[in-house]
Amino acid sequence: MIDISLMICTRNRRDSLSATLDSVAAAAGGQRLELIIVDNGSTDDSAATIRHWAADRPFTVRLLSEPRPGLARARNVALAAARGRIIAMTDDDCILHPDYFEQLIRAFAAQPAPVVIGGRILLGDPADLPVTVKLEDHPPTFPK
Repeated sequence: MIDISLMICTRNRRDSLSATLDSVAAAAGGQRLELIIVDNGSTDDSAATIRHWAADRPFTVRLLSEPRPGLARARNVALAAARGRIIAMTDDDCILHPDYFEQLIRAFAAQPAPVVIGGRILLGDPADLPVTVKLEDHPPTFPK
């Protein structure tokens, strides 16, 4: 049985994706892992880069395609293909911490029932701040 299905969706991010994939490999250790990558209509050579990278991995790497643009569509394709007990996702420009999978398994093992767990994002590039984090003096409220 596969313990973790890690989903990554990508579109024309070949260069940042390479570092992400290398961080997945460095964190994988001996985990029973499948990596599901969905190419969301890339026009660069992302798919070829992924195939080359995946060739000698000790874990399953599945490259799927969703030609219709949209992160939600790509994630739905990945989710439908996932077989792991734990389903995780990261972005194609993120670098996983070396103990990411160990901590993930530990966090889920501590839960008695199915859960959704969110993680902390540490920005490596301050230019990503306006895209990743929305800061407001008066957050919106939604009345019942």
